[in-house]
Amino acid sequence: MFYTTLIVRQAVRPLEAAFKKKYPFITLQYIRMGSSKVVQRLLAEHRAGRTQADVVVASAAPVLKQVKIAQVFTSPELAPYPKETLDPDRMWAPIRFSYNGIGYNTRMVSAADAPKTWEDLLDPKWKNKLVWAESTETGAPLFIAILRKVWGEKKAMDYLGKLAKQNVRTGTGSVRSVLDQVIAGEYPVMISAALHHVAISAAQGAPVAATSPSPVLGRNGYAMMMKGAPHPHAAMLFIDFLVSRDGQAILREARYLPAHPDVDPLPEMQAILPKATGAKTYVMSPEEHNAVRKEAQALYRKMFP
Repeated sequence: MFYTTLIVRQAVRPLEAAFKKKYPFITLQYIRMGSSKVVQRLLAEHRAGRTQADVVVASAAPVLKQVKIAQVFTSPELAPYPKETLDPDRMWAPIRFSYNGIGYNTRMVSAADAPKTWEDLLDPKWKNKLVWAESTETGAPLFIAILRKVWGEKKAMDYLGKLAKQNVRTGTGSVRSVLDQVIAGEYPVMISAALHHVAISAAQGAPVAATSPSPVLGRNGYAMMMKGAPHPHAAMLFIDFLVSRDGQAILREARYLPAHPDVDPLPEMQAILPKATGAKTYVMSPEEHNAVRKEAQALYRKMFP
């Protein structure tokens, strides 16, 4: 069983088909959820003593390591990966990079008028027109955590106090789901939208675009094996496949940003990379996020009730 935050039609099904072709004797089952839902379900399974997931692909590495329900593993396919991108405790492996910026509905907001900096969101014209996701792992709490880290406590808290006066809405569901609500015209502008989600939808003709304010927020996706996985050998084969060039090439074609150093993103995806826009980036490591996630979540609930 594979729990994932990847988009089903674009990524999960192609991965399933390729893995089945390589290992026809293994049936891959999957459940797609947002990051927070993944964490909640895994913790509930752990408490009940009934682990159902074998492999998890999400940004949930900090929590799973903290409660010690992730299994130590290694893979020969990780040999080309830079050491700094790997977990020294071998409890997760990176499978994709992710950057967040500002997403907007192009039928409601022109490119000229779209917010270009985080400070632009404080303009009175955006009051009651902003939305973000509640997801602890990739939504508003992560935005708060990274700003405090990059800007320092005083500047970040001053900014967040002003942002709270803009009556930012909280969309329902995952970061992906909230962007879909923006595309549907429910909200004009999304704070901390995943830039690859924007690029995927725009390529399909959706009325959505994005800007990349400095700092661009970085949070990566990881593959983890669960302690007590019902099918550990099949799980390890699947992780090997995910981090291999073949698996990473599938994520590339699905318009994700592969973690493998030898698999470049599609040309149209390279345009959203911070190095292409000149924006500074801050990628929060799982360890950093684990240290501040509860405090950031508490601040979010207090300042944006």
